[in-house]
Amino acid sequence: MPTFNTTDPKPGYVYDTATDTWYPLQGIASTTLDALTDVVITSPTTNQALVYDGTSWVNATESGDITAVTSGTGISVTNGTGPIPTVAVDTAVVATTNNTLTMTGKTLTQAILLAPEERWNVQAVAATGTVNLDVNTAGIWYYTTSATGNWTLNVRASSGASLDSILATGDSITVVFFATQGSPAYYQTAFQIDGNSVTPKWQNGTAPSAGNANSIDIYSYTIIKTGSATFTAFGSQTKFA
Repeated sequence: MPTFNTTDPKPGYVYDTATDTWYPLQGIASTTLDALTDVVITSPTTNQALVYDGTSWVNATESGDITAVTSGTGISVTNGTGPIPTVAVDTAVVATTNNTLTMTGKTLTQAILLAPEERWNVQAVAATGTVNLDVNTAGIWYYTTSATGNWTLNVRASSGASLDSILATGDSITVVFFATQGSPAYYQTAFQIDGNSVTPKWQNGTAPSAGNANSIDIYSYTIIKTGSATFTAFGSQTKFA
């Protein structure tokens, strides 16, 4: 078993006791991490090394034994300051130092987010006809050219994937559409998910029946998947000027 001292790598590395090799979490391949057996993940805040045995974190002292982490059981990465925030990962993780974690299709449990950056899709386009809001591109879309006609908003994952295919039953997603208005103003007359009509439950119980001239109308929807290709949507329209 290895010993740990001040010459050990700084935070952001994993140690595989089977090969006596340190791997930087920055850029490590998922297949490499999955293949590791005895794994040590160093704390981002001190030189102290921690090991996760599938149940709990233990300190890896200079003379202590390292408990094996078996491939396929899942690995958790902690920020070294306590039990929360902890990021629970299925069988693979790609992470960076300084508490920055990059994951695709994984689960965040009790994570604490500080000023997260959210990507918008901003286009010099006028709302009219069918507006496809692709959530795989962004959850917030902003059309900066004044609308030229009433429109239908269709929410999907992408042109080749349905929203139904990326959400599990019981999952929800929030999308927002910013529609710039001139005079005359227009409004959204229909709402679709994956090309199928859905009647939203509107804030205050009334669907919008007009747009607001010389302003920006914001349409916000929280969509809950309640079954296979079945959704409930909660919508609102808000004027900003």
